[in-house]
This record gives sequence, structure tokens and C-alpha cells, in this order.
Amino acid sequence: MGIIGTMIAYFMAGNTYDYEEYYSLSEPLSTTQEDELAIKLNQEVNAELGERAASIQYSPESQYLSLDVESVSEDEVSNIKNQFDALLDDSGIGYEEGVNITIDANSDIVMKVIIIAASVILGFIFGIIQGIRNRRILSDEDVKYYLDEKTVGTF
Repeated sequence: MGIIGTMIAYFMAGNTYDYEEYYSLSEPLSTTQEDELAIKLNQEVNAELGERAASIQYSPESQYLSLDVESVSEDEVSNIKNQFDALLDDSGIGYEEGVNITIDANSDIVMKVIIIAASVILGFIFGIIQGIRNRRILSDEDVKYYLDEKTVGTF
């Protein structure tokens, strides 16, 4: 049961990632362009995930656009990044990507420990129940112990 719990904890309670990337824009974004980009991001990227996972922030002073992605798997991070790059290309915005990239793993260690501990305890309980129910008579000692009878010859 402990091995099964470890496998469940490893595969089912996997890591999620927070991703942040800054894009240096060649021209400043207008408020309308920023709003349109946020709307397209919500319609195309966040609609697929069923939640608000990706967002953008724009700093007009430095002309940096940041893509913030929270609590998604590794495959989803690359998928969202590719979709966002395509959105920028479709909008005709000139940019330089990868100015600053930050990836943080959100390992839910507490959840994994709870899953493993619960499976070990469950395995221990099942082992005790199996041991209590296992009253098969296999040897001469079992006949004497369980049946309180004497045996003649070999059992």
C-alpha cells in the first residue's frame, strides 16, 4: 500500500509551476492595445484551461510587458507561452522575448506526505485484518494451538 500511495502521490499530485517572462517592446502599447491583448489572452488561453491562469502586466515607463502564469503543469507553461507569442505576432507588436524569465515550482509536499502516510496506515490496517482472519491450520503446532487437540502422526 505504501508503494501504491507513493506512485499516486508522484503521478496524481504532481508539481505545478509559476512562470513569469518579460518582453521588451519596440514601441509603447496604447491602453486599447493592452486591453485587446488581455481580452484575447482570456478568450484563447484562459478559456482552454477553464480558469484564469495567465495574465499580463504592462509598464509604460520601461516598455516591458510581463506574462504571468500561475499554477499550471510544465506542458501547459510552454503551450501558453507559444500561444501568447502567436497573439503578439498577430497583433503586430514588435518584441524581444526572454528578457527575464522566472520559473518557480509549487511542489505540494504536504499533500504528497498525507497521501503516502494514509496509504501506509491503510496497508497496516489491512495487514492486521488479514493476519487476524488467517486461521488456517497448516502444521501440528496449529492443530494444538487453534483446536487444542493432540495429533497422531504427521499432519
